[in-house]
Amino acid sequence: MISKFRQQKKMTVFALWFVIAAFVATIFFAWGIGDKVAQSHYAIKVNETVISDADFSQKLDATRENFRSLFGNQVDQIMKDNLLEKTVMNDLIGQALLIEEAKRLNIPVSDAEVQMYIQNMQSFQVDGQFNIEQYTNILARNRMTPAIFEQKVKEDITAQKMTEMIKNSVSVTDKEIEMEYKFRNTNAVINYIEFNADDFAGTVKVDEAAVKKFYDENKEAYRVPEKANFIALVFDPSLMKNIDIPVSDKEIEDYFIRNKASLIQPESVKASHILFKVDDWNNKQDVDAKEKLAKEVLGMAKSGADFAELAKKYSADSSGQNGGDLGYFKKGQMVPQFEAAAFKLKNGEISDIVKTQFGFHIIKTVDHKIETSPTLEQAKPQIADLIKKEKGQAAFKSFVFDKYKEIVAESNITAYNKKNGNKLPVVTLNGITETGVGTPLEGKPDMVKKLMSMSKTEVSQIMDFDDKKVIFEMTDKFPSFIPPFDKIKGLVEGEYKGQANIKAAEKAAAEASKLASIQDAAAKTGKTFVTPKAFNRNEPIENLGMNNDLMDSIFKAKPGSFLQKPYTVSGKVFLVQVVSLTPPATTVTPEMKDQLVSALLGVKQNEAVKDYVESLKKTAKIEVSPQYKQFYVK
Repeated sequence: MISKFRQQKKMTVFALWFVIAAFVATIFFAWGIGDKVAQSHYAIKVNETVISDADFSQKLDATRENFRSLFGNQVDQIMKDNLLEKTVMNDLIGQALLIEEAKRLNIPVSDAEVQMYIQNMQSFQVDGQFNIEQYTNILARNRMTPAIFEQKVKEDITAQKMTEMIKNSVSVTDKEIEMEYKFRNTNAVINYIEFNADDFAGTVKVDEAAVKKFYDENKEAYRVPEKANFIALVFDPSLMKNIDIPVSDKEIEDYFIRNKASLIQPESVKASHILFKVDDWNNKQDVDAKEKLAKEVLGMAKSGADFAELAKKYSADSSGQNGGDLGYFKKGQMVPQFEAAAFKLKNGEISDIVKTQFGFHIIKTVDHKIETSPTLEQAKPQIADLIKKEKGQAAFKSFVFDKYKEIVAESNITAYNKKNGNKLPVVTLNGITETGVGTPLEGKPDMVKKLMSMSKTEVSQIMDFDDKKVIFEMTDKFPSFIPPFDKIKGLVEGEYKGQANIKAAEKAAAEASKLASIQDAAAKTGKTFVTPKAFNRNEPIENLGMNNDLMDSIFKAKPGSFLQKPYTVSGKVFLVQVVSLTPPATTVTPEMKDQLVSALLGVKQNEAVKDYVESLKKTAKIEVSPQYKQFYVK
């Protein structure tokens, strides 16, 4: 059973993103789930539930777009063999089965729950608050009435409750925790011989026909992505800083009455600390050494040594550079053990050794502020500043929106500037791709996605860029293309040679792997084997790196085994002998137990839901439209 869980944990990052993307897409696009009336163009029928062709297509497109925004054109390579279609179909079938099962079990969902769920959806919020106009407009654009949408939300909540009920039936045993701890913390020692592909560079003959074939088989790898050029107007809120914004006494008094609770200053402490960080609580030697050092430094601090200088010298926390200063913090901002000690100390007092999950601390409380509730007179300056800030933000938004309307009235930024003598200074952004990498838009995938969907000369909506407002105009657009072979022949030839060199290294390693031992392989190839430092499953092998296939083989082998198969890692080929496998000498600590329970429980819960859905499938009547048959995996 535990091995099954481990296989589940090996889900790729891509698969994890699929779960997220599929969930986001479901609530807006899986409208057909729950419909009782058979639709003329169905994709799937699950018992009495009909999933229409449009439902399937919409969710497929939405999920693909989610992935394209994350992975770019690589999504087409990742999703080979109709994997995306198969996964979307499986997800829709599972959702329908869980909803039907929840209804059979009479799992309740109240109207209040539906209302709260919808009000918390960011798509329907303006400035963090639910907006009924936004809600009805979005539904109208999707050809949805509130009644139908709310029914679908109710079904979605029903499915979630059903899923949670299944997950809550799962627990983790002490035996599973022990096995997982041993699995994670067994240390391996190996010997390896390295076959560097570059050593075979002179052995490969370049055949132009072979290079052209390599190009034809890997054309997508050479695709130049779609690009676009933009100009942008950037509006900085500092534009409003010199504007005189009047605030009346009545406004201040009204604000004070409405927000009195938020003006209360909670109890807080200003403290400094010295951290002796512990990375592995199972490493008793390291833990004892850190605790010993902490006690020595504590003695120095209590004997009058400068606390800030001690922090600079000994603290493993970044605050050590500032003498350990953490500034002021309220209750609930620090871990419980640290907080309890800091709030008990008097000003200038130094704590004993405080143990937390991060290591050992020495804490010095510098100042202690009690909770205060200001009067109207005391709060006036603060409130006036807050109101000025709010009014300034509103004025800034109005200014930008008015300018945007003027620009749109002239068609775009270029036309506006042409008419007004280049009055608005613009920023030029050239060569933007769907990833935004290497540009100011890097790390803003949603913004890039919206911009790249525009047409030439089109103007964007007003967009938030950090604390600024920006309006973009697309000035040019260049479609994605694959360069012809003769234009990139040198590049292709270099990559062909690299691949051929690796194959030559693999061939040499495979021949040597047939020998009885790594010593014989080293003697035959004239190489010396290397013994890196011990490692566990979660650590890269020194000077070799990480390779899941190799790791599995090492930890499944018997000590002394010569793995008679070459392993390729980052263009280098290795032959490996397992010298020893040593289980952890220590037992599971409470901190580690919590981590293991959390990890195992998540895996077991997901597996339980999957198994439950599979059991429902066995008795369900599932009919797939002929045009989608190839996407259905029983």
